[in-house]
Amino acid sequence: MKRFVAGMITSWSVLGLAVLAQQAASEKIRQPQLLVDNQKVKMVRWSLQPGERSPVHTHSLDHIYVVIHGSKIRDFISRNGTHDDDQETGRAAYSVAAGKTHYFQNVGTAPYEMISIQLK
Repeated sequence: MKRFVAGMITSWSVLGLAVLAQQAASEKIRQPQLLVDNQKVKMVRWSLQPGERSPVHTHSLDHIYVVIHGSKIRDFISRNGTHDDDQETGRAAYSVAAGKTHYFQNVGTAPYEMISIQLK
């Protein structure tokens, strides 16, 4: 009986680890495309398919962003939890985000594309 219980526990443990590994592998982290980085400005393009997310990053400067193709975005903020936002195509905004550590994920059904502009 002890062997049976030990075998069951081992089987469930292996199955649980396999499921977690599959979830981690299915989460796609997409790096931004650096467009410009000089003494005056840094511009990056973010393109996320549904389910993809940005890497964790910290903003050292406030920035302006322009949404090229909108979708529903979930922002994971280190201090404040999560925030969902329907970012519509054409939105342009100024973000006071210096020191903000976060990542964001496209939880919508459409591809998402945005350009972020940091003035140095």
